[in-house]
Amino acid sequence: MERQGLVPFSEDDQAFNHLERRAGMLKPVHTVEEQIEYMASEAYWNVYKDRPIWETSWKRNLRTQLKWQPPTRLFCIDRNGRFNVNNACPVCRDEYFFFDYRNPNLMQHFLQPGTDLPISNLKTGLCIEQTVNLQAQVLKAKENGTLPFNVEFRYYDYKEWYPELWKDREDETTKLSGDEELPKRNVSVDDVYQNPDIVFPIHNRDVNTKWDEWWMRQEKFTRKGR
Repeated sequence: MERQGLVPFSEDDQAFNHLERRAGMLKPVHTVEEQIEYMASEAYWNVYKDRPIWETSWKRNLRTQLKWQPPTRLFCIDRNGRFNVNNACPVCRDEYFFFDYRNPNLMQHFLQPGTDLPISNLKTGLCIEQTVNLQAQVLKAKENGTLPFNVEFRYYDYKEWYPELWKDREDETTKLSGDEELPKRNVSVDDVYQNPDIVFPIHNRDVNTKWDEWWMRQEKFTRKGR
């Protein structure tokens, strides 16, 4: 498949999956249909099994903890489509992988289970360019209905639709069977329980007692021992 606006290249210049060193080589271009067929093939299963892509095929070579890791690289492939590194991120390194809203199965590898929130790229190892592409394609997938997601519950202010009924409801007091009136909603707990069962004394913090100056106690004990 030829790229528009670029000089035609040979197959020897393409970075296929069986090659280890890919710096300076072009990443092959595939369609979404070919990507879906690849993810359902035996070749994909032999490499990734049923585990996440970022957990199987890639790992950052860092000795520090996760929270002290530096940010991921800006991009793995330059504007001409060539690899600028040999150890690319999990999406850039595979010739069939690229984020597209028509294939949500690939995006779900980098989303938190059951949500539409992406996993931190410090954990997945995605470059910043692919992280931005993931966020854009997730938004596009939600708009086109290819990716399921939860809709946040919307709280309505019913005073805007029923102002008169709401005013009457605030003025009324609900009564129980024993003719005991219930307090309104704006009554605090202190007004309901005016006499608590236990009253705790106020604690006065000690000041200028030098209880934590251990070196003064040490001198005192030393003199006493002599």
